[in-house]
Amino acid sequence: MRGNICIKSALLCLISYLIGCFSGNSLSSFTTPSCSPKSSITEDKYQQEKKSHDGQYDHDAVMSNINVFQKLFESTDKTWRHGYHWFYGRHLHRYRGKKNLAILEIGSRRGDSALAWKEYFGSNANIDMITYGGNNDSHKFDNPTINCANDESCGRIHTFYCDQSDAERLEKEVIAARPDGWDVVIDDGSHVPAHNIISFEVLWKHVRPGGVYVVEDIETSYYPKSTVYGYNFEAGISAAPPLNALSRFRQYVDVINRGYMGPSGHTFSLFEGDDTIMEIGFARNVMFVRKALKGTDSGGKSYDDYPHKPVILPGINLVHDTIKETLAIFREQSKLLDKWRP
Repeated sequence: MRGNICIKSALLCLISYLIGCFSGNSLSSFTTPSCSPKSSITEDKYQQEKKSHDGQYDHDAVMSNINVFQKLFESTDKTWRHGYHWFYGRHLHRYRGKKNLAILEIGSRRGDSALAWKEYFGSNANIDMITYGGNNDSHKFDNPTINCANDESCGRIHTFYCDQSDAERLEKEVIAARPDGWDVVIDDGSHVPAHNIISFEVLWKHVRPGGVYVVEDIETSYYPKSTVYGYNFEAGISAAPPLNALSRFRQYVDVINRGYMGPSGHTFSLFEGDDTIMEIGFARNVMFVRKALKGTDSGGKSYDDYPHKPVILPGINLVHDTIKETLAIFREQSKLLDKWRP
């Protein structure tokens, strides 16, 4: 039995050595495991390393962050309907206490979330809200934060009355009022998939480095035909972008990976500023995009310095052709957004 174990260990050693050679590891950095029934890693060492690793994730602290958000937003449907505190409690905690923090939320009916954001991020946070009355401004929401500019109890809350699909007004009224941009942008507006896309592609370049853009209520992208806030729209799980906002955001993933598309990959761009997209994620009824950080790593390289000498596989010339084809399709699809612009 012991002989069989040793034979198996010897084979594992050979395989590991070969893998190390192919991955560029030198023989001197390779440690040969002992041909012994007993592992070379003692139980005490394993438990010590495991404890050290486990200490990096504090479950109770994470749950505390989740519960704090839930408590502050309990009057909004972010918590009691959607359970977004499971997402926001984990992902927005890092911004609490940030100096000169600024947040923009599209969609504000009664002003509850604006006041909750003030409590969550602190009285020194700049909180910008966009409210609008739906299709043809037919819904007149009673939003008290409209008058916050003259109310000291509101803190730094500023509410804009603006259609989120009106790129010109977003630029002239909202972006102009906050020229240094926002750390957090949340789209909880009309929920029309086309509006999600229009707003994102206008506002993204004004998200600060390391910031995050969140789109809520993406459930509307699953409806083949429906109405929300007076807007009649068509989407569906199999609908092509931009009718389905999720499908459009999945296209942005290709921009993140353009450094692996060969020499012509740097030309692959879908909208202005998309080169700063670092991460795209999807959670329950929300999707989010993170902006690249500024600064350098321990090797003196910035985020933009990667990939460094990516591997080029045979057939890279074919990738160039697919880039041109994909960009042509994207431009054609984008024409469908024009009917949703004012």
